Amino acid sequence: MNYIFSNIIYTVLYLQAVYSNMIYNKNPRMPLHIKRTVLCFLVIIILLPVTAQRHTISGYVKDMSNGEMLIGASIFVKDSYTGTVTNSYGFYSLSLVPGEHTIVYQYLGYNTKEIAVDLNKDIPYDIELETTTDSIAAVVVTAERGNENIVSTKISSVKITSKVISQIPVILGETDVIKTLSLLPGVKATGEVSSSLSIRGGARDQNMLILDEATVYNASHLGGFFSVFNNDAIKNVELFKGNIPSRYGGRLSALIDVRMKDGNNKKFTANGGIGLLSSRLTIESPIVKDKGSVIISGRRTYYDVLMKIIHSIVDTVPELPVHFYDLNLKANYTLNQKHRLFVSGYLGRDVADLSMGDDVSSAFNWGNYTATLRWNYIINKRLFSNLTLLASNYDYEIENMLRLGRGEKEYMFRWKAYLKDYSAKLDFGYYLNPDNTLRFGVISTYHDFNVGRINGRSDTLTWDYSIPKIYCIENALYISNEQRITGRINVSYGLRYSTLHNIGKATIFVYDNYNVVDTNRYAWGKIYNSYSGLEPRLGLTFVLSDRNSVKSGYTRTRQYLQIASNSTSGTPIDIWIPSSPNVKPQTADQYSIGYFRNFKNNSIKTSIEVYYKNMQNQVDFKEFAQPHLNPEIEGELRFGKGRAYGLELMIEKTSGKLTGWLSYTLSKSERKTKDIQEKGWYTSPYDIPHDVSIVASYKASGRILLSANWVYQSGRPINAPVARWEYGDLILPYFPGRNNDRMPAYHRLDLGLELKGKQKPGRRYESSLNFSIYNFYNRKNANAVYFIQDYEKQNNTKAMKVSLFRFMPSITYNFKF
Repeated sequence: MNYIFSNIIYTVLYLQAVYSNMIYNKNPRMPLHIKRTVLCFLVIIILLPVTAQRHTISGYVKDMSNGEMLIGASIFVKDSYTGTVTNSYGFYSLSLVPGEHTIVYQYLGYNTKEIAVDLNKDIPYDIELETTTDSIAAVVVTAERGNENIVSTKISSVKITSKVISQIPVILGETDVIKTLSLLPGVKATGEVSSSLSIRGGARDQNMLILDEATVYNASHLGGFFSVFNNDAIKNVELFKGNIPSRYGGRLSALIDVRMKDGNNKKFTANGGIGLLSSRLTIESPIVKDKGSVIISGRRTYYDVLMKIIHSIVDTVPELPVHFYDLNLKANYTLNQKHRLFVSGYLGRDVADLSMGDDVSSAFNWGNYTATLRWNYIINKRLFSNLTLLASNYDYEIENMLRLGRGEKEYMFRWKAYLKDYSAKLDFGYYLNPDNTLRFGVISTYHDFNVGRINGRSDTLTWDYSIPKIYCIENALYISNEQRITGRINVSYGLRYSTLHNIGKATIFVYDNYNVVDTNRYAWGKIYNSYSGLEPRLGLTFVLSDRNSVKSGYTRTRQYLQIASNSTSGTPIDIWIPSSPNVKPQTADQYSIGYFRNFKNNSIKTSIEVYYKNMQNQVDFKEFAQPHLNPEIEGELRFGKGRAYGLELMIEKTSGKLTGWLSYTLSKSERKTKDIQEKGWYTSPYDIPHDVSIVASYKASGRILLSANWVYQSGRPINAPVARWEYGDLILPYFPGRNNDRMPAYHRLDLGLELKGKQKPGRRYESSLNFSIYNFYNRKNANAVYFIQDYEKQNNTKAMKVSLFRFMPSITYNFKF
């Protein structure tokens, strides 16, 4: 123990030396308050109390029915504030003074277990919890012990289980992680069918979206109709809107952490569903019972097949050969009590194959793949480590082909682009004592950008044109502590130090007033530009009683990658670019404070939060910018600052026949960008002042579950002309500034009904029918607004509203065995 502790202290002292050298030698202009923050943090960590003689009970908390590790389960000493929660792999460690203790294991939706232990030595103890008989009624957002939302230091965060997601009615009956998140306060979809989110006024590329820790760069299928996450393969989702843990970084606004199921290590199971436009199947099986398991989950739409059949019957109906598929795979194996291996991956693709006659066809396909390899190692009873190797890819390809016969093809046109990541990550969790949990680690990511390459031929002319590839390495190291100072004061504090290094081979343009004046070329492997910075994190909880508390948080974040696109809702051909000599990293400081109160034995949870976010080096485009296949894309960018602030209210009911939540957000998001609007601050394209969501589920009987959600939002900002210039037959609209007007307000009601089949004793097969109606009262919501000349009144300009989705019923048959 002394050896381990001395190594921890040595590591912290080493970090102190590194930071001191960086602060005082390389950054003499760093603000004094930042220097003080760093020094105070290091002093607190170094002076952590060395505890008296203690013994430790540690192990894993699992689901009794399938062996799944339970993330965020609570373990605490009965009638005491002393306790801990399981980490992302279900592991816990609790060190107590020698003697007799009653340990309580608790996870919402599961029966609580209590064990009496005589802790006169270290005890390894794995435990399995059994689901409650009426767990389906406990449709809740969070998944910890009853008042975990009161006592924990987490603020601006929400955890959602796959069960919650499956009970919310959505478009075309396909359960969706992203659509569910958009019903939470402070979270807004950037379009009616978009899978991109704006969180607390941030841009859609300012959210870090990870699947088993691998980055997902485009979460959309079919332009946003569906997200890439198959709910059958998902265990839970955790959203951090602020106060992001120091072990994560790279984005300004939020973290969305999606975890896949481990797979059933008790028995073989299968489940799936057949819907109007898609079907899915998930298979889980033990590799070795209670030691390892595998899960395979697949999904495919068959819109292309249905339209082909309809076209064969009614030839006036066009074929639309568009579909998507995705596949999730995960396996794990426990080598022994100390070692466990995981491997997981995702592959998803959208395919559009459009024929133009018998000889010519066009194809457009895009998609993601991710891969994760992890090794959990329990170094000792208090020190947990995790080594992770990651790969991530997003690419798209547009082709125009000439069929030569005998299956041969000649490409007349091909456009390809991709973004690839390769990462290595090492994390440690050190359970120092019941009052302090220390986490530290390091991550390094290699980014490979192919912004675009186009080649083809036309008659005798051939061409091959490409934008120079971009390479960079992003590194970070972090340390944090979750500390219980007294029974009523809890604090979490952390520090992250991140860097970005641009490396050759590269061609970099030098700009003067946005015009190229010189060109620099760098050899392969040469570091030609670097950025670095500190990212302090702080959370404070003052527990007023077991039922209410006040929390506050501060987070600084840095972002080195951004989308080069002038679309707010996202497209499949979005391209990402890194910071460079011409593009500084984005930074943000977010402050938040909230009051949390529970009622009726923690069955009703309420919270009210206010936040303020100040953003620097925000990226925007000049008017009429052309981001694609443009080697001088950095000259199209404009830089400024942003601010967002607001109030978020949430009330949720977590037990009983009627469950759900109500959320309301009052917010403002603004930008100030040089050379775009000289008058000062202008409305951000992500500004939605009012946002209301009501989500409800009612368990009418053991077989019938009714659900509904109603949403209301202020109209989205648009550019609207206020006058026009006429010169002969030429009419030019006059726009006074960015986002000077709004679309009409958006609202709709969705309804759902789940009807379960009759249960028979000893029968393993289960089935249900899910009926849903999207936009029940047929609201004509504006998806877009454009302006044309009013031909009836020649001197007027008329606004035209595009409405996409009206009353849309769907039905899905679900099964499980």
